[in-house]
Amino acid sequence: MRKDIMNMKRDMLRAGNLTWKQVSNICKLEEQFADECDEIADQCEAEGYPSHGSNYDLQCEAARQYYDEQIALIENRKE
Repeated sequence: MRKDIMNMKRDMLRAGNLTWKQVSNICKLEEQFADECDEIADQCEAEGYPSHGSNYDLQCEAARQYYDEQIALIENRKE
């Protein structure tokens, strides 16, 4: 797990607003998002674009919207 996600997990657990399961699921989604952005960077380079240019930004922004929706569903679930 990436250090920034580990820190986020620690902070969310300390806040106590979500269950351990919710926090774990959110962190899994954040890890998937980070992996997807890495893949997008590789795809951009393979297509001859900068790995972190405007194409990258647009695709990661679209992915971020999806993951934010999934996180909101987790946060709103009563466990």
